[in-house]
Amino acid sequence: MQTIKAIVNDTLKRGGKWSRTSLTMLSAWIIVCFIGLTDFFFHGFNSEVFFGFLGAALGSKISDSFSKKLHNENKH
Repeated sequence: MQTIKAIVNDTLKRGGKWSRTSLTMLSAWIIVCFIGLTDFFFHGFNSEVFFGFLGAALGSKISDSFSKKLHNENKH
């Protein structure tokens, strides 16, 4: 239970407050995963859904690294 609390505090909170951006991303991913699993169970494997997930994961990783780079440049 402590591990889950630590993960939630680390990923969903910024400075002790709930991060609206992180909560929005979490709820969006939960909804998308539900829709993707529903599509998989009713229609089988769909490469469009798979590549959609892959694109979203890569896009979020790229945008996160870009925002960290911008944030670090603003500190100097």
